[in-house]
Amino acid sequence: MGVFERIVNLTKAAAHEVLEKLESPVLMMNQYIRDAEQEIGQVQAEIARQEAAARGFKQQHAEHARLADHYEAKAAESLAAGREAEAREALAAKLHYAEKAALQLEWHHHALARKDELTYKLDNAKAELEVMVKKRTELVARVEQAEAKSRTSMPSFSSGPSSYLEGGSAARGFQRMEEKIHQLEARLELSGKQAPYAGTPHGSQGAYGTPASAGVPTVTDPAKEALIAEQLELLRKKQASE
Repeated sequence: MGVFERIVNLTKAAAHEVLEKLESPVLMMNQYIRDAEQEIGQVQAEIARQEAAARGFKQQHAEHARLADHYEAKAAESLAAGREAEAREALAAKLHYAEKAALQLEWHHHALARKDELTYKLDNAKAELEVMVKKRTELVARVEQAEAKSRTSMPSFSSGPSSYLEGGSAARGFQRMEEKIHQLEARLELSGKQAPYAGTPHGSQGAYGTPASAGVPTVTDPAKEALIAEQLELLRKKQASE
């Protein structure tokens, strides 16, 4: 496969990647819209539950308030009749139902407040959804324009390599890709030719497997030369002491 053909393939792959990236915002926007619609449905269901709860608490409050009034009246009758024990029992029942009535009324108010809070959230969610739907329409149009522009801006290769070597940024981009391909191929070719001990054929090594003197690189680092000299001096002293 020639360099030019490889450039064409790379260009097509890059174009496909660009198109995929252009499509992804649309997919994400569709997902956001589905999430918003699901959230709206959940909020609407919760509002319905809170409304039902508020009605139930109101009914229970009314019933408990009625019972409280009933036992209060009964306590009054019992006390008037001299039945103090019955009056005390009636008052205990009255307080019990009055407490329940107060609690049910409090829960009723909480349910209404929660319903109002959710209604506010629902209105905002619907407004956000409307904006997202409009934005999606705009975005889809922009993506379609970008895709059309990407297709029309693709260079024609029918006229051969000369057409790609002429003119604008596309040609310069192709030239840069060709240069990178040449650099990569050169590095691969160079790395394939190199060996751990290049320049020293097998069989021309020294006594301990090291390259022969003709193939040993010359030490030019002063620090390495000093270290070698130091090690040699230590070795001499050790041998002299034996």
